Amino acid sequence: MSVTVDDDDEEILPGLFPDGRPDPSYPASLGILPAPLGRRAAAFALDATFFVLLLLPLLLGAVPRIVGILAKDPNPALLTSHPDFVPALIFYAIGQGLVTIFTIIQLILHGLKGVTAGKAIVGLRSVNVATLGKPGFWRIVLRTLVFSAAFTIVPYLGAIPFLLSPLWDPEKRGRGWLDRIGRNWFIDVRRGLNPLDIRALRQARRALTAPRLREAEVLPSLATGTEWGGPAFVPSARSSSGVVSAGPTEPAAPEWEAPGIAAPTPTVVASTPAPAIPAAPPAAPTPPPAAAAPPAQARPVSRTAQLVFADGLTLDVRGNGLLGRNPEAQPSESLDHLYRIDDPERQLSKTHLAFGIDASGVWISDCGSSNGTYVTTESGAVLSLEPRVKTRIDAGSRVEIGDKTFTVRETP
Repeated sequence: MSVTVDDDDEEILPGLFPDGRPDPSYPASLGILPAPLGRRAAAFALDATFFVLLLLPLLLGAVPRIVGILAKDPNPALLTSHPDFVPALIFYAIGQGLVTIFTIIQLILHGLKGVTAGKAIVGLRSVNVATLGKPGFWRIVLRTLVFSAAFTIVPYLGAIPFLLSPLWDPEKRGRGWLDRIGRNWFIDVRRGLNPLDIRALRQARRALTAPRLREAEVLPSLATGTEWGGPAFVPSARSSSGVVSAGPTEPAAPEWEAPGIAAPTPTVVASTPAPAIPAAPPAAPTPPPAAAAPPAQARPVSRTAQLVFADGLTLDVRGNGLLGRNPEAQPSESLDHLYRIDDPERQLSKTHLAFGIDASGVWISDCGSSNGTYVTTESGAVLSLEPRVKTRIDAGSRVEIGDKTFTVRETP
């Protein structure tokens, strides 16, 4: 794939003004922080130090020999015939070769990975200011050529304005003249987000744009207890049949006591006494009926579900449980499942997600994971779960945890 200078301009990307200029507030909302000037200067000093160290064969092996030869006989024509000339040439070739190789590696790493030796040590990265992706090889070559030209035309002093230009950046992001030529931006990946981590950038963008999903009301449950953050059920009254009730209620008012309805006028009806009826003879006592057998109690219907992962892994859900890299239950938790997910990339938290199924269906709860939990409904809406909030999800919804996804499927 070829790298061109203007490929980025053809893309429509988030975080840009209508005229194509980058919006400085967008990276800040994602958690991307500009590189501190002190560490940026330290990175430059480290790269320069490595450059000088690789030049030591030339500086200590070639230069003293050439100077010694010319000091004894200043005739350049006799330089090549001197016995020290060949060793000097070898040291020169070694030093120059090391520096050339180091420079090429630095340019490739800077353009395609956003990092140099010095930047890697102090925790900085260079990104494209518009796309927040890799800076681009030819852009880095361009800024290097400009800096080298300034350094050569006015030795040493020509580089000073370029090195100090980040101090008067109007956007206050530390971007100097060379950064504007290369359209790159130095950021701090020790304290902030590294946008070259594609998964982390994708999750940050989703968290920024996705609505926060939260249940309107978390109802108390006699079955689950309070380990998931739900309120405890406190009975207010108990009926004589032993069933917990919601407490005494006021008797219903007669119809005529309802507002707006007048009470009816009582009507007196005269009656004549009915004739007396002779009493019937007492009936023979009948034996008491046999006691009816108590009705059989219906067994509750047990609901089950499955979490079907994109890689084919299928986890059964009966009751409740936890999943993550190495989930652990709290002493107060009573769980049916502890599912350990193989995650070499460590995108999952140790205890990432709680899940369960009850009479109302499947629920999940993010356990305060570092990369969050996202639900994509069947309508395509992407929802970001708040930590430690039980959230109902419908069958067919897709859940993303780290770099893994699973679909919820209820089973008969």
